[in-house]
Amino acid sequence: MKLMFFPVTMIEEFPHVLLYYNFSRKRDRYFLSPFEVEVSKNGSQRTVCDIIRSSDFLCGLLDIDRPTILKQITGSSGSTTTTTDMNSSPISSEKTSRRALSCSTATSITDTNDSLLTMIEQRLDFKLRCMFYSTGPTSDLCICALDVDHNSSVLCNAIGYTNLLNDDESNNNNKSRINKTRYQHRQYVHQWICIRDIIDGLITCNHILKSKNINEILIKMDLWLKEHHQIKDKQIKSTKTESSITNIKTFKAKTRQLIWDLMEMKNEVRFPRPSHGRIPNFRYCELAAENVTSLDCFKRARIIKINPSLAQEPLRYLTLSYNKILLTPTPALESVLFYKLDPKYLRRNQLEWAATKAGAAELGTVIQLQALKQIHVDIVIVASVAVNPITGARIGKGKGYGDLEYGIMSQMGCVTDKTIVITTCHESQLINDLSSSVMEQHDLSVDIIVTPKRYIYTKRSFPRPERVYWNKIDSDMISAIPVLQELKQLEEQDIIEQ
Repeated sequence: MKLMFFPVTMIEEFPHVLLYYNFSRKRDRYFLSPFEVEVSKNGSQRTVCDIIRSSDFLCGLLDIDRPTILKQITGSSGSTTTTTDMNSSPISSEKTSRRALSCSTATSITDTNDSLLTMIEQRLDFKLRCMFYSTGPTSDLCICALDVDHNSSVLCNAIGYTNLLNDDESNNNNKSRINKTRYQHRQYVHQWICIRDIIDGLITCNHILKSKNINEILIKMDLWLKEHHQIKDKQIKSTKTESSITNIKTFKAKTRQLIWDLMEMKNEVRFPRPSHGRIPNFRYCELAAENVTSLDCFKRARIIKINPSLAQEPLRYLTLSYNKILLTPTPALESVLFYKLDPKYLRRNQLEWAATKAGAAELGTVIQLQALKQIHVDIVIVASVAVNPITGARIGKGKGYGDLEYGIMSQMGCVTDKTIVITTCHESQLINDLSSSVMEQHDLSVDIIVTPKRYIYTKRSFPRPERVYWNKIDSDMISAIPVLQELKQLEEQDIIEQ
């Protein structure tokens, strides 16, 4: 008899199932797979414990430091322990990936005196937190759903990768030290995947998860979670999740690292590569740009502000092609605030060049700070590294220019609550359980997310920045950006009308 193992959780009223990204099945194709094993002679509960014992990640979900305990076991026994570890070196990634998927209990320790196995059994409450589903009398496949405490997909992915964060943003004392985020070769990536996304076919799954019997059981798992979790339990878990993110900057950095590594892994980005430290120039960004032009708000808009990233270059071209006035900021706000490009004053063969950074500087009209009082922007299109498709929470590349530009425009009366904020991104940049606590007062959320496949209208759960918050900007940035110096002078002279 075979057992499929699904750790599940409830967060923000959406049940999630934890699945395994298998990167070795077929070239350039990536599947979500369950943990599938043969039931051991000791029974299904012991099999589940063996599966958890074989993985640093699954042990981490139960707050068990598996590597440390294994060292203690090895040291006390004086012998070498044979285990199936999902965190081995990338050289043997294909073989290890298959072992991790099959997780044969024959390779794990079955000694009843094993302290790690005992600890796992003590922390699992099979009566309250576990449910077994049979796929039918003619099938030898059984599914186990194990309810675990919620962890964000970002925090889950950090389990087993202690050096996940290479750019230590929290280290403000040593400013002379230059820390760069670099690509890490990863064997796997874990994410929280909404069960409904699997049922609706929005995620590529392996042949096992596509079967009718499995889909029916996933629906049952959905109902079980909703009945199992009371309102009080959800509040407790939500509080635990919020309090666990003690350093927002570190959490954001880990989120970016996760997305950059994942997109590099799946070859979903174009030049320049690696995408680390940048807005990902994702594949099929042209399709996302075309999807934006189909929106009613785009058709009605007259003035559109778009960030200067490469991923949004096709959208800047289409904006000019549809006779919209384009505002694009200068890179890093080095010289002036915006370039204004009006297609009325451009020839048709100049539009493609005008959509580039260099072309905007050559053909655009310089917009100074006080000129923003005479402009109303209908749509603001920002770049993103990670986005929550439910709440609209967004994380950029870490420089804060998109948030700062919106704060300036809001303070000058250039944007209002009627202004629509849109981002274009790849499906891999969507994180359903990106915590709301990452959004600070100066962070800009989005109303609409447009990918090459679909439109997503968010709940718009966060207020927008109403002004520039000087306490969030360091003195070096103020001295490097003339526009900020001018804005500060206008504030001191009470020239800006509130």
